[in-house]
Amino acid sequence: MCACAFLAGCGREDSTVPAAPSAPPKKDVSRAHDVKYQEQIKEQVKDIQRTQQGRAKIEQRMAQLRALAKKALPEGATDAQVTAELDNNPKKYPAWRELVTALKNNDLEEKRKREAAQAAVRQRIQREVTERANSAPPASK
Repeated sequence: MCACAFLAGCGREDSTVPAAPSAPPKKDVSRAHDVKYQEQIKEQVKDIQRTQQGRAKIEQRMAQLRALAKKALPEGATDAQVTAELDNNPKKYPAWRELVTALKNNDLEEKRKREAAQAAVRQRIQREVTERANSAPPASK
């Protein structure tokens, strides 16, 4: 019976054990758990992929025109000669210059989108670091 009372504590409060100070609740600031951030990243990836698909279509059409120009040149023509043929005969290959311009615009657009995605990630990392620093307990001296 004494053992049961001892284990149960006999209803006494032990005043010799100091109460642990309550630590502020930790705030989860991880990007991995930020649903809005994850959706933003997925949308940016899809947007870049759409731009790359557009580039693939342009390159496919350019390859067709290159093959056509290569047939018009003597056998053994170099790539530089094929490109010169395409550049110098806009009436024969009217779409070539438009495709070159479209490819350059596509490349600039993809670069802009990648930089925007990188900036968004960089800002989120900086915000996460700031939030963690602000929620960290003060250092004891």
